[in-house]
Amino acid sequence: MEITERHNFTRFPYSYEVRENGDINNGGFDLIQSPEKINDIHEIAEFPWFKDFISAVNGKNGVFMTLGCTIGLDNESLFGYVDFSARPGTSGEIKEYLVNLDVHFYEYLSQAIPEEEIQQQAIQYAQQTLLWLASPFEIYGESYSKVNLTFGARQQDGLKWAFEHLSYFLTEYFPSKLIPKK
Repeated sequence: MEITERHNFTRFPYSYEVRENGDINNGGFDLIQSPEKINDIHEIAEFPWFKDFISAVNGKNGVFMTLGCTIGLDNESLFGYVDFSARPGTSGEIKEYLVNLDVHFYEYLSQAIPEEEIQQQAIQYAQQTLLWLASPFEIYGESYSKVNLTFGARQQDGLKWAFEHLSYFLTEYFPSKLIPKK
């Protein structure tokens, strides 16, 4: 994953904004504390699978939180991004792993898909449609790394597949590898 010094927003939460071109930035709100605010994210209304992803990552017992997102069609292709990070109070070990999260995700895919030829195609597809970027970030005054995941594809079903795997990876698979079972 490429690491950059600054990528767009650097502190959470950030403010609501109406831009000069009329676009609305809802601002950063904590979906862990206020899960009902997911309905305020107008960009995801037409993409239930993306809304499910956002909801799952911000679920009650998770270790990650989303910070911002957008999704939309442009010239018959679907593009967007989602920013996320470890939650406040998450172990330092998980924070350290964030900058290599892409590597861990592709390792997960290689284990989740047993047939080698399909596995290689799936990993190649994910690598072509998902662009991972890490940058320093501040959540409620504490230092973290933010992951910016930009995505784009012609087929919505392909992105849905990738985000279903990413949801499982972020909410179940990856945390189970780092957090000891009680």
